[in-house]
Amino acid sequence: MLYTLIQVAVLVLFILLIWPHIKNEDWKEKFIENKHAKSLLIVFVLIILMAIGLGAFFEAFFPVEGIDK
Repeated sequence: MLYTLIQVAVLVLFILLIWPHIKNEDWKEKFIENKHAKSLLIVFVLIILMAIGLGAFFEAFFPVEGIDK
C-alpha cells in the first residue's frame, strides 16, 4: 500500500513540475493535425489496449495460484 502511495505522490509531483510546459504548447497542431503523430498515437493506444486485454484474458483463464494451495 505504501508503495502505491509513493507512486501516486511522484506522479502528482511530476505533473506539477511539467504543467507549465504542457499548458504553453499547441497540442492540436502538433498531434491532432499532424498525420504521422496522430497515427503513432493511435498505434500506441491500440498496443496499450492489447496489453491490458491480454493481461485480463490470462488473469481470467489462467489465474495465479498461491503457494499454500
